[in-house]
Amino acid sequence: MIACTGALLAGCAGGPEGGSGMPPQQGQEGQQPGGAGQGGEAQGGEQTPGGMGAGEQGGDAAQAKTELQGKLDQLAQSTPITFDPDSSELNDQGKQTVTQVADLLKSAPQELKFTVSGFTASGTNSDQDSQQLSQARAQAVADQLAQAGIGADRLQVSGQGDAGGDPASSRKVEVKVQ
Repeated sequence: MIACTGALLAGCAGGPEGGSGMPPQQGQEGQQPGGAGQGGEAQGGEQTPGGMGAGEQGGDAAQAKTELQGKLDQLAQSTPITFDPDSSELNDQGKQTVTQVADLLKSAPQELKFTVSGFTASGTNSDQDSQQLSQARAQAVADQLAQAGIGADRLQVSGQGDAGGDPASSRKVEVKVQ
């Protein structure tokens, strides 16, 4: 008997898509889809947040990129990666959000790379201080992503300086798909 869950959308309807063409072995249904290290490609039955990567084998990379960026943008709006004033240490909300971002990035195709951009708020002593602080913030996020298993070679770190606008919403880091 094949047990289907909401996260296993494709490859669960009884067809061999995403499989080896052989019937599943007893007691192993649903164990392989979340596994890593077999080919690096997202397959139809791979377990990913929100169904990203589900669908046709070797699916449309541009669509996966667009879907991932949409999810990153939604997360940034609801719970941004934030810092305390004049600090490059993530606050509690920032740490939690970076963990959520890492989960999204882990599910992305390995060929995708990401830009981690740091920002500061108006009122930093100088443009140079603003640039250094924004770079340190971006690096703090990249370091936490690397600790969570995102390859450092997939991350480009960029300090953007003063973001302008509301100081509370300007002390942040954004992650974008390249």
